[in-house]
Amino acid sequence: MENRLLNAVEGADIVVLATPIVAMRELMEVMGPHLPEGCVVTDVGSSKKAVLQWADELLPDSVHFVGGHPMAGKETTGPESADPNLLKGKTYCIIPSAKADERAVAEISTMVEALEATPYYISSEEHDSFVAAVSHLPFLLSVALVGCTTSSANWDDLARVASSGYQDLTRLASGDTVMHRDICITNPEPIVSWIDTFIRELYEIRQLLADSDNLDSQAILDLFVEASKGRAQWMAGEYGPMARQYNPHSELPTFAQSMGDMFVGRRLLDAQRRLFRGSRDGDDRR
Repeated sequence: MENRLLNAVEGADIVVLATPIVAMRELMEVMGPHLPEGCVVTDVGSSKKAVLQWADELLPDSVHFVGGHPMAGKETTGPESADPNLLKGKTYCIIPSAKADERAVAEISTMVEALEATPYYISSEEHDSFVAAVSHLPFLLSVALVGCTTSSANWDDLARVASSGYQDLTRLASGDTVMHRDICITNPEPIVSWIDTFIRELYEIRQLLADSDNLDSQAILDLFVEASKGRAQWMAGEYGPMARQYNPHSELPTFAQSMGDMFVGRRLLDAQRRLFRGSRDGDDRR
């Protein structure tokens, strides 16, 4: 395996790591000393803090690491599941390391655009918490639903009446098990925080239904209407401007400016405070 890996990276301008996250550490360790000077290394992993730490520790200073995460995927795996249009129109997160220069970021941005995806610049802290909410949590909810239903003593009967709704909500549980294991062990804190927030949300729904003699039909309806509107707005793209979306018609910011915007800008600090406070309190948005 080592010889094949070294042959693959010899003379490479860009190296893309597309393996389960934990395997990336060993890949970096083996290939690091053999990467040509100026080489740009990127990845497509679903968590970023650990990957950027490994890149900082294991890749030589002559190499530029720019983390990446295309926000698209399937529950099916293998070459037979390949889709040339998988990334078309999708957001592609770009998370440069502190050592990456402007050229490296621009090269990965160009690669992403060639795939017809939309580059979106974000810090590792933002990325790991945001995707924990909208990607990792949905997978775990799917797993939990499969677990609580298939472990029921009545599963044989439940399975006969389960239909499209159950199929839709449990689709993610068919995803790559190793990939999701690695996501959980490299991004546990944000995932736990969002699980807690979901539990609180679900408990509020439980409270609306717990007293069957005094059900508030209007409150129940309002809850469903609010959720329906929220999803409709998201489906229609009505969720605010993509402030960090790459604009090919404007000049790329300098590396220093990019890092300032991503890591110490007012928007990021405010977003992080709001995000982590909201995911712990669960009440800010109400």
